[in-house]
Amino acid sequence: MIRATSFISEHTAEFVLVPTLKGILQKEFEIVTPIFPWMTREGSKVSKILHRNDKFKIIGLYPRRPKIDLSNKENIFIKINEQIILGAQSEFSLGIPIIAGFPLVKDFWSLGKDPICIWIKLNAQSNEIFQIEYVGDLHLDKDLSEIVFYKERDILNYINDNARLFDIVTAMNMFRKIKKDSGNLEFYSRFTFWGGYKPIYFLLK
Repeated sequence: MIRATSFISEHTAEFVLVPTLKGILQKEFEIVTPIFPWMTREGSKVSKILHRNDKFKIIGLYPRRPKIDLSNKENIFIKINEQIILGAQSEFSLGIPIIAGFPLVKDFWSLGKDPICIWIKLNAQSNEIFQIEYVGDLHLDKDLSEIVFYKERDILNYINDNARLFDIVTAMNMFRKIKKDSGNLEFYSRFTFWGGYKPIYFLLK
């Protein structure tokens, strides 16, 4: 049994993942704005007036934490929870491609040295724990290797192939619908999207 655990939170991982992914997206889109939507802020009346003439695409990112097994320090582990997979499927059906990302690090100091980030297409089996051997060279286990984006262009193509255009009202109504659906579906906890696992969204123009 793998006894891997993490030494950072998802929020700490975000500080590396968000600017890194933003840099990739800016190679295709003129404006890239990360948001963490609250209905009383990003979805407020003022926000809707400010952005009423805008059209944009959206991509979502689930930050994940690298996990370490102290008895096997050469490997890094990543877990993709069932709720994340099901949430990604729900959003994908609405025209928002969702990916997971995590920094390939083993301590605080490697986190601060522009680490390699792994980007994952969320169509994996639920409750999967993936293993990565990283000692100089990168070796992914077979299941993970099949869903990793190996090139930045692959991420951009994934967005262009699957992201629809939204306006501000439609986008916020969609976020509200996801919140409602996630509370009613049998396989979600009430707090899956808005308490447990929260994606960061990037608005793209």
